[in-house]
Amino acid sequence: MNKYLLTSDYNYVGDYVNDDDSYDFKRAHGFNYHNGPEWLWLTGYYLRAKLYWSKQQNDPLIYKQTIKHIRKILSLHMDLLNSNDWNGLPELTNDDGRLCSYSCSVQAWSSATLVEALYDLIRS
Repeated sequence: MNKYLLTSDYNYVGDYVNDDDSYDFKRAHGFNYHNGPEWLWLTGYYLRAKLYWSKQQNDPLIYKQTIKHIRKILSLHMDLLNSNDWNGLPELTNDDGRLCSYSCSVQAWSSATLVEALYDLIRS
């Protein structure tokens, strides 16, 4: 994630706290639910697109670097999956992938899109 792009957005608040009763309009009462926390289900689509794009380049170096990048991201999510009591992936995380206690602990689509990316990786 490009931190400059995120932090340059005045409304971006990376940590989601649903019971924030402050007067900060950017975060109070969970206002930043869709403008801050990191949604895991999007990661699978990102990985699949990255893999597809790298194949279109017809450049073995780009393809090799992309595979390495995808494997690194998948391994980080495997660590997250294995550290979850339910052996699943959460709905969302706070800034930099930190645990969000207001997120659903396990969401099917968070895992499903990563399984699809893994499937594409295996078939490539």
